Amino acid sequence: MVMLHQIQNKKWGKKHMKLVTIEDLKDGDIIANDVLLEDYTVVLGKGTVIKEQYIDKLRELSIFTVYIEEKTQDAPKEEKKAPQRVKAPASKPKAQEKKPEEKKPDNRRPKLSLETVTVLRDDVEEEIRNNIKDILELHVYQKTKGLKKIAETAQNIITDILEEDEVIEKVYDVKERNADIYEHSLQVCTIATLIALKLGLNEKQVYDISVSALIHDLGLRYLVVRYEDQDINLLPAKDQEEYKKHPIYGYTAIKNEDWLSNQAKEIVMNHHERKDCSGYPLGTDLISRMTQIVGVCDEFDELICGIGKARVRVHEAINNIRNYSGIWYDSDIVDTFLQLIAVYPAGSQVKTNQGETAIVMKQNPHFPERPILRVTHDKFGQVINGEKIIDLIKETKVVIQDVIK
Repeated sequence: MVMLHQIQNKKWGKKHMKLVTIEDLKDGDIIANDVLLEDYTVVLGKGTVIKEQYIDKLRELSIFTVYIEEKTQDAPKEEKKAPQRVKAPASKPKAQEKKPEEKKPDNRRPKLSLETVTVLRDDVEEEIRNNIKDILELHVYQKTKGLKKIAETAQNIITDILEEDEVIEKVYDVKERNADIYEHSLQVCTIATLIALKLGLNEKQVYDISVSALIHDLGLRYLVVRYEDQDINLLPAKDQEEYKKHPIYGYTAIKNEDWLSNQAKEIVMNHHERKDCSGYPLGTDLISRMTQIVGVCDEFDELICGIGKARVRVHEAINNIRNYSGIWYDSDIVDTFLQLIAVYPAGSQVKTNQGETAIVMKQNPHFPERPILRVTHDKFGQVINGEKIIDLIKETKVVIQDVIK
């Protein structure tokens, strides 16, 4: 049976939570704490608005209880006090007792979760991804004027990020996955926005980075060359040349959009350019820092999901970015990226220098290479009885030597 774990959050303020069974869970209930599997994969993120299909999925995963936000009217009743006499204006009839308001459906927009990608693929990230897909495909296939709607998506992502507590002090898990340019666009946008905020860029710059990141690969939609799980450097020369034109196609598609700034358009055009002139399509070194921010996030995510590149593990992609610090990108941009992204995502199975096998439980803020581990097997391969937790911040002699899966 799958074990249920939920992260306890002590900063509730005025909100309260209660434990309910999934049989009592209803459409519109709001998850109060992250729901985790035994390998610490997030199933439902805090703040998720419950839908019927989520309840069915929880049942499939043998998760039978969850914490939800408790409605404010459930607060303890105060002692009755003598009513105060308030003289009403002569022209007004006697006030009548208000009827309780009917519960209104929860129409809040999907809220981006910055935690590990969820098991429920139709959860919040999937809704945002589909929104991006709808906007971009309408623009490509029907030549509509609706591309401007992507600006609202970008602003919502910025808002959701800013609402997170200590957002730029955390370390974030990024899961390996299949190539999907819409999910890729969302991932690049999220990480690039975090870097921009951590570097102290102003509001306009953060917005330009976010919106351009969402449309940076628009030009891929105009290609006939297959680029999923393909190292473009191994393709025939003609296909390589065609693939490397996608930034030009993307720029051409948005150059007359007057709601986009010139800086945002430059990011779309130059996100594959590099400081050492080794990039494309122009091979120039005249690239802005804002373009470098989107470029480093794009390079990383392409590596882990296989867009124009052979897929690699997260720690390998991070090492690749680190190797080009000061060469392809400014060193402080790479350093900021490295501070934000976990080298070993939660749920990864790893081998330590002690020979033990462990599961990555969660990250340590400021130390993306030193997570907290739960040891599952000793150095002889025997199952560990009980729970053995190793915090790599405290156990300085223990290091991760290999990633098993």
